[in-house]
Amino acid sequence: MEFNIGPRMVKTGLAVALTLLITGMIGMELQIVAAMAAVLAMQPSIMRSFKYIKEVVISNGVGLVFALLGILLVGNNPISVGAVVIISIAINIRLGLNKTVSLTVLTIVNMMLASDNDTVNFVYIIERLSLVGIGVFSAFIVNVLVYPPDHQKILYGMIKKASEKTNFLLRVIPNKTMSVPQMKNDDREIEKIINNARDYYEIISDERNSLFIRKRTDFLRNIVIYRHMITVLRKKHTLIQQLEKNLDNIEVISSGKSHLVKKLVSEINTYSENVLLMYEDRLILDSDLQKETKNAMRITINNLIEALQGSDFEKWTYVFPIANSIIELFYELDKLEKFVRIKEIRDNKQ
Repeated sequence: MEFNIGPRMVKTGLAVALTLLITGMIGMELQIVAAMAAVLAMQPSIMRSFKYIKEVVISNGVGLVFALLGILLVGNNPISVGAVVIISIAINIRLGLNKTVSLTVLTIVNMMLASDNDTVNFVYIIERLSLVGIGVFSAFIVNVLVYPPDHQKILYGMIKKASEKTNFLLRVIPNKTMSVPQMKNDDREIEKIINNARDYYEIISDERNSLFIRKRTDFLRNIVIYRHMITVLRKKHTLIQQLEKNLDNIEVISSGKSHLVKKLVSEINTYSENVLLMYEDRLILDSDLQKETKNAMRITINNLIEALQGSDFEKWTYVFPIANSIIELFYELDKLEKFVRIKEIRDNKQ
């Protein structure tokens, strides 16, 4: 069984340790509350940690109000505590503070249990709020200072892995050199990686307003490129699915159309690989030669469309989804190449 300890695990442990050290030095009781707050507050990026602190302030304010009202109006029996928790969760969700719900519940329970005989113990409540605050700020400090994540490297690693797998499938599917079960497994893995990349892009996109970015212009330029790369991956995955679904039927109907489709898939796959290599500065693509290649691809696409003229509906239902996927992928790759060339020109000027 594989056993990996990632940076986030290490940072969570350090945040807990820092929290316990601070609460121990101050001499506060119930240190477990602060430790739990530190665990809940550890976020995958610095900006998300900062946003989390703002959400904690708002959500705990809501929790504090309802906890005090609950103590004064219905007491601190189990039923009243549960009712206040339900109402606070509903309001936090309504305000869009879903991420801090667990921490708010922890705060409410601690505050309500702090009361004695339906009276408010303000000293106890302040201590409990301080425990939560120490845990949250400890997590933020550790997140900023320890293993600050290289989001661009992580995201591009996901994109590169998904791209290699899609390129491989686009090579083997037209030639039928892979078993169907293995193909299905690879297809599911590609979909999972693309979804992970899209989710991680949201994290890196949040960092746009971060004060900790050194080369902000380069960063902003790169996240635009990454967004287009993910779009290209989605289009390639759609093409893979259409090839799996329709290519056999096209070969039965017309070997000529099948040949044109395979030629187009091979050309666009090479184009995709070259754009990524150009982004990595491992390949210099001559713009004139690239224009000739793209014109040749356009001619092949037009030939495929002309070959379909006058065809019956059945042929269109098999060929058109693939042709449409190729055209959409070609369009997105063309846009991505333009952005990569702009980056290349600006890098050369620096």
